[in-house]
Amino acid sequence: MKNSILLFAFFSLMLFSCLGDETETEPIVEEETGWIKHPEYLNANKIIRGLYELEDNLISLHDFGYGVKSYFDRGSFSQLNFFGLSIPDAGLRVHMPFNQSFPINDKFMVFNIVERPNSIFVYSLNEPTSLSTSSNGLEIKGSEIDPNFRVFNFIFKSTGNAFELNGNFILLSYSVNNDPSMPLRFAIIEVEQNTTSGFRVGTELISINTFKSPQKEGLLGNGVMSMLSVEDGFIISTWFSLFKVDFEGNIKEFEKNNIYNGREQYGQSYLVKDPRTNVIICADATELTDSYYSTDDGESWSVLADYNQQDSFFNLNRLYYRELNGDLYGTNSSQIFKVSITPNSFILDELDNSGLEGHEITGISSYYQDSLVMVSTYSGAFYKPSADFLKPKISDSMGLFSGGF
Repeated sequence: MKNSILLFAFFSLMLFSCLGDETETEPIVEEETGWIKHPEYLNANKIIRGLYELEDNLISLHDFGYGVKSYFDRGSFSQLNFFGLSIPDAGLRVHMPFNQSFPINDKFMVFNIVERPNSIFVYSLNEPTSLSTSSNGLEIKGSEIDPNFRVFNFIFKSTGNAFELNGNFILLSYSVNNDPSMPLRFAIIEVEQNTTSGFRVGTELISINTFKSPQKEGLLGNGVMSMLSVEDGFIISTWFSLFKVDFEGNIKEFEKNNIYNGREQYGQSYLVKDPRTNVIICADATELTDSYYSTDDGESWSVLADYNQQDSFFNLNRLYYRELNGDLYGTNSSQIFKVSITPNSFILDELDNSGLEGHEITGISSYYQDSLVMVSTYSGAFYKPSADFLKPKISDSMGLFSGGF
């Protein structure tokens, strides 16, 4: 089952790795509180899928691979490198599906590519600036997960990441061949960084646990709507069920009410957690059935009653939710909202986006030793001083989804 990708041709690695020169750090202009376009993410590199700050490295995710902006000598200068993923028999340049977003944490990046749709690729971030990192990924094939594997059931980027990454564990959904009841299947994959190899950049496959989603008798088919990482596992929302699963695949299901006008409804629920209040909501975007909240990482749930929200759950589902420095934010096109969730309310405060108009936000991160905040878009990167990040938006057109389209 272990299938570490061999070191690919040095030519292809050098072709898609652009080593940047030492550059002066961006000056912070105290009088300027709008978003400033970063001058180094140009041409094909301006299409950015997401950002992640890892110690003194800012990692940007791109269609072909990733970039790493590193800071040296307490930030007196920096260097930006771009790395193309080197995958044998996938061509000189790989591509990630446009309609998917992929997770990253302190240890790993996990991708799926157009050229190999029935595999996922796991890359260790033990040495993010190493030339060997991009050519030493771990390929996990669908057939290794399940002999009857047919296709992955990835979540579209409008809702969240294609799959979840929680520490050393990856959660994903898939379908199999020749099963007329079509139950939804999941896999929890455990991986580990291999720091004993020559380059200290390897990834090892530890285990794969598979399980079926809870399914009500008499109902055929199912669909995954939302997945969320919590401290001791994952929470999953499907068409018909809401449940928690630990890292070993043990399930704890919550019996939610899907009945509307006497009929079972296909649920359109999504999960959001406010890290500041530790409140999780499972919101029904159709608002035909009950929505729920949890204050104990999904161990128990209560119905949202007399709830104060600034817009419908249908519209709130249009936000892409992102965590930054222990707070929750939502983005929609070029708009940014600070989000606060309690058992009684869902509050949005729109932030100033001067300079971002017309650019679709794909990621948000601290930047340059937390003195700046950067957002990624499909048309470049933008930054502003952290002290100005929470400046509210003030305009004649204020309101949810009022601008930025």
